[in-house]
Amino acid sequence: MISVQNVHKSFGDLEVLKGVSLDVKKGEVVSVIGGSGSGKSTLLYCINAIEPINKGKILVDDVDVHAKETNKDKLRQKLGMVFQQWNSFPHMTVLENAALAPRIVKKMSKEEAIEIAKKELEHVGLGDKFDVYPTKMSGGQQQRLAIARA
Repeated sequence: MISVQNVHKSFGDLEVLKGVSLDVKKGEVVSVIGGSGSGKSTLLYCINAIEPINKGKILVDDVDVHAKETNKDKLRQKLGMVFQQWNSFPHMTVLENAALAPRIVKKMSKEEAIEIAKKELEHVGLGDKFDVYPTKMSGGQQQRLAIARA
């Protein structure tokens, strides 16, 4: 479960998040919708401990995301995020791209990471693209690769 409680985030004098609160239960799908510059990405960066918060609390499975003692790498194993820039590695195949995060973040063997990557790629409709390089795919396919990597 993710719990965001009265979160405030400012960049200098600009307060981007003003008392944001929400709860997301395990398995629940939530969309964050708003205009450009409204704080959607900032909220996600704060939930993923990429950006610090000024006030409030963010809990993931009852762990305070921003507590000094929180192991951020371990926390990020539970969270996935697709950035606006998909940042796939052009010199690696789709399968290699999708298998990279489990190997680095979760310390999986190459074989185990590849099996998981294949399942995730199948799930997003890229099962026929394992050996393709990201630059040879459409924007929508690249975005699905980013989702599989998350």
